[in-house]
Amino acid sequence: MEGVGQDYLTRQVGALLEAIREEGPVGEGRRSFRLAGHLAAEGGFHLGDILAATAQLLAAHAWNNGYLAAAELLTRRMRDFGAESAELVQHLVRLETGCEQGWLLREDREALIDYARRARRPDIEQRAQAIEPLLPGVTGPERPDRMASES
Repeated sequence: MEGVGQDYLTRQVGALLEAIREEGPVGEGRRSFRLAGHLAAEGGFHLGDILAATAQLLAAHAWNNGYLAAAELLTRRMRDFGAESAELVQHLVRLETGCEQGWLLREDREALIDYARRARRPDIEQRAQAIEPLLPGVTGPERPDRMASES
């Protein structure tokens, strides 16, 4: 039954992402927020967290399509779902960005690890530890610690 439940949640997440794409960058997100509410209830997610993440995705969609006022409005709306939820979303975006590119600025990586420890989220801490730290002023994913020892 657990596999079936996970498949259902995966489909619900997919439906939420599709709703965000369909509503477009200037929509109010009514369908997206409604689906997010169902996902929170059915998937055991904290309602504020899933609504904040939905607002963030809608804001990013608006920003990427040049609708800056809509992005700003949705970002403000994200904060309305609670400071803790907004902070979680901020750190999850940072985590996913770091995982995707393989590096984060050292201070961003350290802030992410500190957050994971405060929030008692070993899953986030473990993933953050695996991301390469990058020193400020270095423009790519080079490993400055190795480069210094190799010279």
